[in-house]
Amino acid sequence: MKKTNLIPAVATVLSLTTVLGSSVAMASTTHHTSAPVQISFWYGIGGALSQDVQMLVSQFNKTHPGIHVTATYEGSYSGGGPEQQKLLAAIRAGDAPDLAQMEVHSMPVFALAGRLLSLTDYMKSSPHDKPSDFITGMLESTEFGGQYYGVPFNRSVPVVYYNETMFKKAGIANPPSTWQELMADAKKLTHGSGDSKVYGFEPLVDWWPFEASVWSGGGHIMSANRSQATFATSAGEQVLSMEQQLVKQGYAKVQTGPNYWTDTTESFAAGQTAMDIDSPGSAEEVVKAVGNKFDWNTAMFPADVTRAVPPGGADAVIMASTPVNLRPAAWTFIQWWTDPAQSARWSELTGYVPVAKGALNSPGFQAFVKAHPYMKAAIAELKYQHASPASAQYLTLLQYVQQGLQSAFDLGKPVSQAMQQTQQQVNSSLSN
Repeated sequence: MKKTNLIPAVATVLSLTTVLGSSVAMASTTHHTSAPVQISFWYGIGGALSQDVQMLVSQFNKTHPGIHVTATYEGSYSGGGPEQQKLLAAIRAGDAPDLAQMEVHSMPVFALAGRLLSLTDYMKSSPHDKPSDFITGMLESTEFGGQYYGVPFNRSVPVVYYNETMFKKAGIANPPSTWQELMADAKKLTHGSGDSKVYGFEPLVDWWPFEASVWSGGGHIMSANRSQATFATSAGEQVLSMEQQLVKQGYAKVQTGPNYWTDTTESFAAGQTAMDIDSPGSAEEVVKAVGNKFDWNTAMFPADVTRAVPPGGADAVIMASTPVNLRPAAWTFIQWWTDPAQSARWSELTGYVPVAKGALNSPGFQAFVKAHPYMKAAIAELKYQHASPASAQYLTLLQYVQQGLQSAFDLGKPVSQAMQQTQQQVNSSLSN
């Protein structure tokens, strides 16, 4: 996941179910059947990543003269973000694209409303996209009711970035593997004062690592029937409480404001914090910013009672409204993108993790990982991916959670109080 996961206002997210719950939109009448077959593809990663997408799409078009994919950046793919809002409007107008990049937490909203084409039969007959071809845990976000509605496209998991140079100076041999170890290390690593103070840890005040903290503490975000939020328990709150304790004791700091994620990454790269939580997708940014100033690496998200992390990033989907005659071409593009060679190249270009076993195990990618050891932690973590609750209201829940996290870490409200109030808000919303 890149720094594109901000969720809009709760009212906006609540409108998703209303739009998607209406009658299924008719297939667009703007598709053409002239050769080559024209396929529209909407995606939601910008900047240098957008350039990477356009480069690869251009290569596909050159090597597949019978198909022409037009890829359009539609703004951030974040849950409820610009791409999703445009997709909702297009569905309402009966003019949705053929293909779309869909953020993993948005999958249940669209899949459960019948807006996505089941890809199960396509995958079962694919030479390299069979369910068994993907890395363990990689399909957690794509399966609902025994059907697969997406293919992993650009994926990540939360990891710990740590300053190896500072660890050596503090006499710490290895990065923390548990939250108890992280707390002890953060205290040893904190030094200095005033503007020159270096903090031992910087939590990422975001709903994505929140999911991991609840699950790793042995808690659950929603009830089994997804009718109630259940994260406000001692099990679900203990990791958050440990993080807040470090902040209040002066061993950790947090970033606030709209650029909190970017600021967290930059703070670590500037040597102002010894550890932080971030995405492997930020690795290239850290590489450029750090240069030769210090040694650094990544480690798996700490375990508490157990080890569990949420998937990040997005999947490729074919819209249910895509005309039957265009679906084979759309699937051809997905298969090309997820071919092991392509998957490995995409990972090397961007820092996103490979999605297929063939890509992960290829000699070329193994050589890349050896030369870029910061990739190892995210790869090792993939098997611990945990599926988010398959609820059409999940994005609404996450928006309330984001507000609750900000009240706890930005304003200092006790974690238990903040989470109890947030859970009450969520359950009131779910009951309406």
